[in-house]
Amino acid sequence: MTGSCMTSMEIFTVDAFTDRPFSGNPAAVCLVRSQLAGQVDEARMQAIAAEMNISETAFVSEQRGGTFESGTKFSLRWFTPTCEVPLCGHATMATSAVLFNAVGNLNSQLEFVTQSGTLKAAKNGDYITLDFPLNPCVPEDTATQQDLIKQVVGDLPVSEVEFSPTTGKLLVRLSNEVGREELEGFKPNTAGMLQVQQKKVRGVIVTMTGKGAVHDAASGLEYDFLSRYFAPWVGIPEDPVTGSAHTVLASYWSRRLGKTEMLARQCSPRGGFLRV
Repeated sequence: MTGSCMTSMEIFTVDAFTDRPFSGNPAAVCLVRSQLAGQVDEARMQAIAAEMNISETAFVSEQRGGTFESGTKFSLRWFTPTCEVPLCGHATMATSAVLFNAVGNLNSQLEFVTQSGTLKAAKNGDYITLDFPLNPCVPEDTATQQDLIKQVVGDLPVSEVEFSPTTGKLLVRLSNEVGREELEGFKPNTAGMLQVQQKKVRGVIVTMTGKGAVHDAASGLEYDFLSRYFAPWVGIPEDPVTGSAHTVLASYWSRRLGKTEMLARQCSPRGGFLRV
């Protein structure tokens, strides 16, 4: 990237949480090298994110004494096209992939200093593992969110509603009789969601059990749970695959299934899978 009086900046686009092209969640990754630190302020970051016009753009910066090629600790910020967000999983995954695979950083583990604390990424063969905090959710009075839920899932039956106070995400679990096709097929009323009078919800997770949804036909391996995620309040009508939502989902489904390792599928049109 070039601009008036600005040294060029490397920008990558990466599809996270997928093993095939044109799926997963795309993120832009901007490498803010030390010589650019004084030129890339918050306003410029937001302008670049708006220009990229995908769900998240990550800005990773070298820390004193380290470079992208050899350092182990960096600062990291995330922007949607309309605002900065405190946590983004897929853009962190994309940033890690750029540093490990494109830049050639040979360290086995990297750390990112963020608004949500220090996050870690480890290279494990062909995979990258992120160490993110869990964000538990608590039961929410369905009646208080009835109007919003209606705008999201329409008449699909709901069995449970919880809320994560640390992330502002509302978790809506569909009843067991709902099938994967119905989860993938419903269309939320985005305009209606924005019109509902509420202040605390910043994103809505719709989830259901993964029973019967096969990940690998050869082995018969099934997903533990499925989900979709909507956040029009921060400029994201639907996010393809959402790492931050899975910090809530992992906590919820671990309690419900009694498991600490799970396979998840986010059922957006692009789609993607995660091991949590």
